[in-house]
Parts: sequence; C-alpha cells; structure tokens
Amino acid sequence: MGTVLVVDDSALTRYLLTQILISGGHEVVGEAGDGVEALQKVGELKPEVVILDMIMPKMKGLETLNKIRATNPDTKVIICTGDTQEYTVRNVVRSGASGFITKPFKKEAVLGEVGAVLAGIPR
Repeated sequence: MGTVLVVDDSALTRYLLTQILISGGHEVVGEAGDGVEALQKVGELKPEVVILDMIMPKMKGLETLNKIRATNPDTKVIICTGDTQEYTVRNVVRSGASGFITKPFKKEAVLGEVGAVLAGIPR
C-alpha cells in the first residue's frame, strides 16, 4: 500500500477519494485544493502517488503535472478527470502521467489504478 496526496478543487471529491483510498489500505498523507498548494505539499510530504484533478483554479492539472515531474520525477501522478476524450487521454500520457481515472469514479477503478501504478505496471 502507498502514500497518496489527493488534489482536487472539490472538497467532496477529495473526501470521497480519501475514503476509497483508506478503505483500500493506502495512507492519505494530505490534500490540496489547487495546483499551487499541490506543489507545496508534494515537496513537504513526498507522497508516492498524487491523484491530480485536471481542471482547478490557480494552476491547471497538466501544468501542475509538468512541475511535479520537473521537481520530483519519482513521484507517480494519476490524473483524475471527467474528460474521457481520446485527445485528452493521449495528452495526459504524453505529459508523463502514470495513470488515469475518470469521473465519476468507481471504488474498484480507483484502487485498481493506484495499485497498478504503485506496482509499476505500465498503463
């Protein structure tokens, strides 16, 4: 099981993801409501995995992903979004995301993706 930082501008989404992750045996080390806060917490908390929303205030998900990659290349980032268009998925993967979860999310999908990413299974 791994340490996870949950990043989403919706407090409800952060709560739901946290409950799912805890039920799967993961440790949620923190939460952030935007990309700027996420970068600060990644530096402080050193999570193994960041679950990162695409659309947030202050800094969008892809910009946040690129900055995490530049400063913490070993941190795995799973993008969480309601946009399932093929272009979006390809762009996220090209940007260095370790995984992808779609909203509305299901418990099994979240835990499966986090488990696969932690195990190093290519997505």
